[in-house]
Amino acid sequence: MYLISTVARSRYKWLVICFLVMFIVVYVPLQNDSLYPKEKHLKKASVPRPQVNATVAEHATIGEDLVNTDDGDIDDKEPLPTPQLYYVQESQCKIPYIDPFAAEVMKNFNPDTFETCTNQSDLVRPIFDMNRKKYVLQIDESVATQILQSSDIEYNCYYQEITRNADADSYNDLLPQIYFSQGYVVPLHVQALILACHEAANTSHILQKDAYALIQYKPLAPNLEPKPPTTPRKPSVFMFGIDSLSRINLRRTMPKVYKFLTRRGWYEMQGYNKVADNTFPNLLAVLSGYSPDTAKAKVCDTDNRGCFDRMPFIWKYFKSAGYLTAYGEDECGMNTFNYMKPGFIAMPTDYYHRPFLKGFTGEMETWKCANCTLTYCVGRRIQSSYVYDFGKEFAKRYVDERPIWGLFWSSSFSHDDYAMPAKMQNYVLQYLLDLQQDGIFEQSIVIFLSDHGARYGRLSFYSSGFLEERLPAMFIYLPPWFRAQYPQFAKALEINRHRLSSNFDLHNTLKHIIELGQPANAPPLPKANDCPTCQSLFHPVSRERGCHEAGISEHYCTCQPYKRISFDWSDRISQGVIDRINDYLYARNYSEICANLTLSYIHKTEIKLGLDISFHDDIPKLDVGYYRVKFKVQQNSADFMATVVYNNVTNHVDVDVETISRTNSYEEDSTCISHKLAKLYCICQSLLRT
Repeated sequence: MYLISTVARSRYKWLVICFLVMFIVVYVPLQNDSLYPKEKHLKKASVPRPQVNATVAEHATIGEDLVNTDDGDIDDKEPLPTPQLYYVQESQCKIPYIDPFAAEVMKNFNPDTFETCTNQSDLVRPIFDMNRKKYVLQIDESVATQILQSSDIEYNCYYQEITRNADADSYNDLLPQIYFSQGYVVPLHVQALILACHEAANTSHILQKDAYALIQYKPLAPNLEPKPPTTPRKPSVFMFGIDSLSRINLRRTMPKVYKFLTRRGWYEMQGYNKVADNTFPNLLAVLSGYSPDTAKAKVCDTDNRGCFDRMPFIWKYFKSAGYLTAYGEDECGMNTFNYMKPGFIAMPTDYYHRPFLKGFTGEMETWKCANCTLTYCVGRRIQSSYVYDFGKEFAKRYVDERPIWGLFWSSSFSHDDYAMPAKMQNYVLQYLLDLQQDGIFEQSIVIFLSDHGARYGRLSFYSSGFLEERLPAMFIYLPPWFRAQYPQFAKALEINRHRLSSNFDLHNTLKHIIELGQPANAPPLPKANDCPTCQSLFHPVSRERGCHEAGISEHYCTCQPYKRISFDWSDRISQGVIDRINDYLYARNYSEICANLTLSYIHKTEIKLGLDISFHDDIPKLDVGYYRVKFKVQQNSADFMATVVYNNVTNHVDVDVETISRTNSYEEDSTCISHKLAKLYCICQSLLRT
């Protein structure tokens, strides 16, 4: 009996093992396919390198260049999410978690494949000679032979220097052509150039034309010679920004980039909440600690020429602390300090990219991809690559020699289409891998950030739209030596991952970094002016913090849940908001050129619930409460969203009109006025569509 029982148990154990193996082999892959319905589609996208103009053969093997790291491979599989109900769950702030892959979003999510601007290799390229600390122009004769289909035809190459026009914060007319031969050393005063080669006997036959911004070497000033070992080490700061990218949409459209940004040393600020509507006030808060209104009252009016030169921008503090500074943006038509703004008179930073890209876009051919609303290619390269290459060259040139600070910002592929980042995810990832390869992450604090999420378009109509708009991506990387030297700062960032934070906190954090390298008796730097209760993120944020303490107004606050209502009286709120908008336009003498707005229909009305009220409980009856309304007006089908205080007894609507969001594009509706805020609410009578 014992023998029979043992054999039976043995067979039973064998059957169980076989069943488990079959379950793992067959069932688990099927489950993974159902969890990631878009994964196969994403894998079809070509995997580009940001080194521009790679050949078709080079692109065919690019996938192998997504290198392995100590933290694992970078691939496009989103790891199985751990159950999460909130990004922040504290007594004064509960920001609900949003599933990036919710069915309502994914059913309309159709990412494009990456497109190159050319498959032709570079004919001429500036190469930095590390020994001479100068650029040398290198001509690839094999490319010329390929283009001319002959090695016997002679050709000549020249460059034209691009110089800055301070009066317009742009560029001057191109300087005369200077012809050069192989190995020509570029003079140090040349900061940017357009290169071209043409057939010797036919100057109109251009073989190739290209453009480059150069990081010409600046020797260390005598007072900035290397400090003795006892001096605190100063970390460099590299800020990599992508416009209109929520932390939710980053996970959805760029899962490979997200995986890179969540490896060891990175800290995702999941409660990072924007403080204003669009790019300018949100970046102004990060870079100066001011809102536009307070800056106007205490410093200068940012609409006036010369104001930005007087503003206490963060790069001035880094410069005073011995840092070399750089700043660049793509899409010159919407640059943060130039769109409806006067720009800079003096160069704001040691290296400033805007005049060069203005020159490139003005002198080179440009192209938009099929689904692009903004310029995709400038000359032979993707528009954003000029800024990213500028940043990469800047970091590569100096990061091992001296502390640097730089902000490199892109709007061109993310501003107008929430799905476009998916087209660019491998492109962005390769830049991050290149920075890693160049040793930037060994020396620098790296901040990957955005200003806000999608403010209009399809995402704004989903149930998650309010949070998508208000929770921009924010990731902070601390290099290993910094984590070892300041373990308390790493611990604070880990704690603050799930605490409420804002642009003003980031400003204070940048000031904190500067102070780390200062003498012990140096006076503390001024903190963010518009948020006295804000702090450095290198210290734990209070668990009792609410939006007011973080400098976030009610309209942008994501801390307290709102619930949709459909009572008869709730329709009166939207009409009250429209009345306030019309009053606003009238008070500014725009009513004769801007149409009087009238209600078309209401998308939704939501009531704010207290933190002690469950989202699933019955809606309490309130005489006075906070409401969010989203509605459409008849004039050009313009959509708006507002946060208001409404008195259900007196029917009074209290709203700050300048906090009302326009949730669809207004570019073609408001060209009759120039006031930046009023443009949001003005539908020009001359542009009314029937």
